[in-house]
Amino acid sequence: MSNKNLSRRTFIGMSSFAGIGLTLSNHPLMANNLSGIDAPAGKKFKMGLIGCGNRSKTLISALNGVPNIELAALCDFLPHKMEQRSKLIKTGVKPKFVNSLSELLRMDELDAICVVTPNDTHREIVIASLEAGKHVFCEKPMALTVADCNEMIAAMERTGKALQIGTQRRHSGVYKNLIEIVRTRPLGTVLQSSLYDFRGDWRVPDADEYPAGVKYWRLDQRRSGGVVYEMGNHIIDVNNWVFDSEPVSVCSMQGVNNFTLRKRDSSDHSGVLVYYANGALMNYGGNVYNYGSAALDTFFFSGGTVQMGNGNINVSYGSPAGFPKPDNLPQPEKLSMSGNNPEGDGVTEQFKYFALVMEGKEKPYPDGYIARQTVQIMEGSVRSAMARRVIDVRELG
Repeated sequence: MSNKNLSRRTFIGMSSFAGIGLTLSNHPLMANNLSGIDAPAGKKFKMGLIGCGNRSKTLISALNGVPNIELAALCDFLPHKMEQRSKLIKTGVKPKFVNSLSELLRMDELDAICVVTPNDTHREIVIASLEAGKHVFCEKPMALTVADCNEMIAAMERTGKALQIGTQRRHSGVYKNLIEIVRTRPLGTVLQSSLYDFRGDWRVPDADEYPAGVKYWRLDQRRSGGVVYEMGNHIIDVNNWVFDSEPVSVCSMQGVNNFTLRKRDSSDHSGVLVYYANGALMNYGGNVYNYGSAALDTFFFSGGTVQMGNGNINVSYGSPAGFPKPDNLPQPEKLSMSGNNPEGDGVTEQFKYFALVMEGKEKPYPDGYIARQTVQIMEGSVRSAMARRVIDVRELG
């Protein structure tokens, strides 16, 4: 048994989780309409955060702007990381430190658990938290497989507790503007999208925060899911929002391409095609070794095109060649965004909304049903690349 497995099992603190594996692990590819929200000031909820890695820094900073939620506990198997993260908390008293999920869930004072752990642990932690009577905010991706999503949704329905997924663009003013445009402008029928994620900031030395023998989980395909899960989840969710339709089939090629990066078996590049029930087609591509700026996200409609990036949302209109141009064809539009790459936009807002969910004034958004659609595409893409064939989403359960 490896040190990694021992550390992970100790961290989760539940022996019944031992031996759980993913069905994707034995293939060579795997091995080699919301507005700004302010919750009422009177009601306050206590939250425990599990997983004090890099992403937790952003979430803790966001929670400093949410007076209705107090971070009462931090959970991680590395004490120094809990100490580091506690220094980022600007409100309330110093949180309690615990190093196992079982200890965290025994804290009766907690109303909710915030799950910020590696992707392969989400199912286990979310289900245990819901069954312990806690509401759950789970970072994206919801899970690595549709089967895991189904079990998480069943636990949510069984317990009556809230489950909200952390794809914060659903609460971003920038992306809500995008949705308003595609819903209200005379663009016609959505036909296709062209979406790309390029990043170079993963070209960093080996992480030094982990004990000897514990590898960086993002480099392990079985734990992270690879580049589509790590980077594509956000924009694929936005695409589902724009298309407003169910994914039907997925085709993909992906793998490890750039061996000058840290040693990894998780895919570092991908190309994904998705066909939707409404006939629209998504084209997604991403890699983790780009040195230049990202490409524009483009949505094509029968009567126009919407492009997002470089600090703007651009809308243009037209008519097919050979057809007369309408007299009332709208003029092009350019809307300024809050930033060139609004990754932080919506993070605080999603927690303000979650406070309203816990108070019973709103339903979780995005919920497990919405998030499962994105997992259908991501799992389908990995299976497609493995099997070198088109995957029918119905195969995934």
